[in-house]
Amino acid sequence: MTVRISSSSHSQVTISHRRRHCAFNHCLAGLLMRRPKLGRDTLWLASSDGFAIILGLIGQIILAKALLQSDYGLLVVILDAFATMYILIDAGLPTIIARDVPRSPGASRKAVRRVLKLQALIAIPFLIGSGILATLVWEEAPPGLLFACSLVAFGHIMSYPHKAMLRAIGEARIESLLKLIERAITTGFYWLFLSNNYDSPEIYACGFSIGVFISLIATLWIGERLSRDEGDTLPDSWNSSKSLLISALPFAVTLGILPYVTKLEKFLLAGLATYDDVSLYHVAQLAWIAGLMLPQAMRAALLPYLGEVRDKPRKFSSRMLKAHHWTIAILPVGIISGHVIVSFSIPRVFDSGYAQAVEIFDILLAGWAMTLLSIPWYVALQAGKNPWRFTGLISLVIFAAGLSGWILIPITGVQGAAWASVIGCSVMLSFSKLLCGDSDRLTDLLGLLCVATCYFLSINSNLALVGLITLIPAKNSIDFLLAQAEISEEE
Repeated sequence: MTVRISSSSHSQVTISHRRRHCAFNHCLAGLLMRRPKLGRDTLWLASSDGFAIILGLIGQIILAKALLQSDYGLLVVILDAFATMYILIDAGLPTIIARDVPRSPGASRKAVRRVLKLQALIAIPFLIGSGILATLVWEEAPPGLLFACSLVAFGHIMSYPHKAMLRAIGEARIESLLKLIERAITTGFYWLFLSNNYDSPEIYACGFSIGVFISLIATLWIGERLSRDEGDTLPDSWNSSKSLLISALPFAVTLGILPYVTKLEKFLLAGLATYDDVSLYHVAQLAWIAGLMLPQAMRAALLPYLGEVRDKPRKFSSRMLKAHHWTIAILPVGIISGHVIVSFSIPRVFDSGYAQAVEIFDILLAGWAMTLLSIPWYVALQAGKNPWRFTGLISLVIFAAGLSGWILIPITGVQGAAWASVIGCSVMLSFSKLLCGDSDRLTDLLGLLCVATCYFLSINSNLALVGLITLIPAKNSIDFLLAQAEISEEE
């Protein structure tokens, strides 16, 4: 089965040639001809995420040096709590934009404005309720800290519709640059505060909120100018606000529980252990999340890529297969480079109190492998005809991780939290395949191999070399992708 490239690229060349006399028109024509592409959009999103993660790690190093370990843990928990409370404001609507707008790019302006208005209305009760709840839970926390953390979460949520729209019209490159703006400004404020010997989590949260809102303003301004209003027709679910919200409901329910995929273990540690354990796990998870930038970028790029052919089963399957081979090709590179980089960097940039974070990261690395391998089926459930299956998948992941953490953390502490995360990611891989009706065995074997490899890495055993076996299927997948590229060029 081959992937055929649309002839739109030839049309773009023609337009560019005819309009050479006007540079602005040339650029505008190029913008209007762009469509979602998996490889290109993943490259842009992953590259920007890479730089953003580097800046983010610098920011976390600054926080770890500037704040007491308990204050650092408190800041992390409050930020995560507001992000979790506000995620329902999303209502699943940006996901609908990313899925539907690629088939109707000329209606992108109408779609994004409608979603933004709905989210603004939904936000009102959440803003009031979260403010009351936060003051009750953290009675001794400064009000300024709570307010700044709430602004960070709210600013992120309100930027999602325009970012999803940019991705849907083929402008993932703009979205990637906007991410960098936020991270650069925030890290700059952190450095400024550290240079002036500030040691209050409140002031650092304020710097974070300023960076988020500058990025939000830029996102709204650029998004409005690149959106299109050309009379394209959106699917029937967009006919009314009620039908739109109903169609987004599976994603809204999913988003209500999705933050717990990465935050649940920290909440469990805060309740079953100490804030010091939270900060240790957070440092290890920062490195893990840095590695997740590529799977997350692939997911973000794959949703509009699959959504564009949602009603064409053969093309849908072909694009899924291509994504599957990409994940296998990337797997050994991620395992090897992740272990080497983190083993070298954490002991050198964090205090000795965070030395155990390397061991915790090696365990989490198995979860990274599961997350990467699950991408084709995970996104297929999002883009498919029955998104409630996706909701069921995430519910199972949270249940498995939560139950595992509740059992393991009192026994093994931070290690238990890491293994609980791996168990959740394993459920994600297994059940996403099951729900898609796929019986692929290679992915299961690779997943088990990665768990064994990462366990041996965490105990410094030479048996971790067994992970080199992943190079064999990786080479086969690279050969497949190269062959597909040659066929596409010929066509």
